[in-house]
Amino acid sequence: MKYEILIFAVSTCILFACNSPKKNNLQEETNNPTDTSSVVKNDTVSLSEKTVHHFEVVTVDTVIGDYRIVYQHQNDNQIVATYLITDGKGKDTVYYANQEILLNIYKENTSVLSNRKIKRENFFSYIPQNEITKYCLTYFQPENVSSDNIVFSISFCIPDTDVCYWFELTVNTNGQIQIKELEDDEGDM
Repeated sequence: MKYEILIFAVSTCILFACNSPKKNNLQEETNNPTDTSSVVKNDTVSLSEKTVHHFEVVTVDTVIGDYRIVYQHQNDNQIVATYLITDGKGKDTVYYANQEILLNIYKENTSVLSNRKIKRENFFSYIPQNEITKYCLTYFQPENVSSDNIVFSISFCIPDTDVCYWFELTVNTNGQIQIKELEDDEGDM
């Protein structure tokens, strides 16, 4: 009889322990209002009370002529906010992670540029400082290669709009960078 009661007690404890609700560490972490860490889910990150949309990280590794060009289009730690005009109370604000380029260039197996970050801050003299926080790096691609340099096309746009600044970024064989703003040709629209 003692053994039957003991077996019943142990079985009951095991049954209740197995069926008791378990806390999901991820759920507990995201529901804690004092937690400052972020949890990645479905290309968004929850930071306090705002959701930041992240862009897909894209890595390009290409050979053009004598050059090997490797760059990564990646998120940086800055946020771009867009203010839509639907309710006028800021509830429709959408947040995006800002972008940067990590650029490596080799010519005939010799490094021309190594892990150079191309960021929004490099364009302060072209985009007014009171506007630049609204823009995100959206396009970067090699456009022209010669024996002396590589010309990249680069743009900064307000997310989800066609309001952009376009540039040519030239890297010469000594690793020096020159930036040229391209004029907006309204006739192309």
